[in-house]
Amino acid sequence: MSKKPRYIVMIKGGKTLYRGDSRLFAWAIWLVNRRHKAMAYDCGVWVVEPAYWISVQSNHDCHD
Repeated sequence: MSKKPRYIVMIKGGKTLYRGDSRLFAWAIWLVNRRHKAMAYDCGVWVVEPAYWISVQSNHDCHD
């Protein structure tokens, strides 16, 4: 069974730009794509460091 990704970055329309465990890489992808309304989600159970650029996500995108 594969491990679920911790971070997901998506743009409008549901296109996934990044799915993985690197907070720094997720932030960089979000930063480059924020003008395209990119959204970054933390799929972890606990959000240790909430930030302006990331949201807590609990829908199917984090759990499929």
